[in-house]
Amino acid sequence: MKHIQHTLFAICILLIWSCKPEDFGPIGEPQNIVKSIQGNWGLTKVTQIDQDASTKGFPYKQLDITAVYPYTDLAVAFLGDAQGNPTTFTITSGNSPKITDLTSGNWTVDNVKAPTAISLKNGTVVNILSIGSYISLKSGKLIIKKDKKLNGKVILSYQYEFTKK
Repeated sequence: MKHIQHTLFAICILLIWSCKPEDFGPIGEPQNIVKSIQGNWGLTKVTQIDQDASTKGFPYKQLDITAVYPYTDLAVAFLGDAQGNPTTFTITSGNSPKITDLTSGNWTVDNVKAPTAISLKNGTVVNILSIGSYISLKSGKLIIKKDKKLNGKVILSYQYEFTKK
């Protein structure tokens, strides 16, 4: 009986010893998100998302409204310095509806390594835009989200898809 116990104990030790996390090497250079945001962008698609319908499980939750207004007139330029830090921005609306109150100023991000929001500032006026996806940046697409609230509750969200020029 002791021999079986020692054998089982040895097997358990071997199993525990063999179960160790593998050390995976890097899969490539890390993406500099802030530097990827920098450049000239043209608006190519606008999606309106009904948050109330999404919560209630209604079938019509979102609508492509790009053709409803001349959204494709809108262009944004995010500039940066030689080190890739954000500096200034300009927004040219043309005939499109405004997505922010500002047309120029300085921009920053909430976290340099993993930003979730872009802050646009001119004087004391600050507008915040949410970043939708990092993955799309590699293919030259910048997705910005903006929420419309009523009494503190988000009722509509807009997803703006920009393409790098």
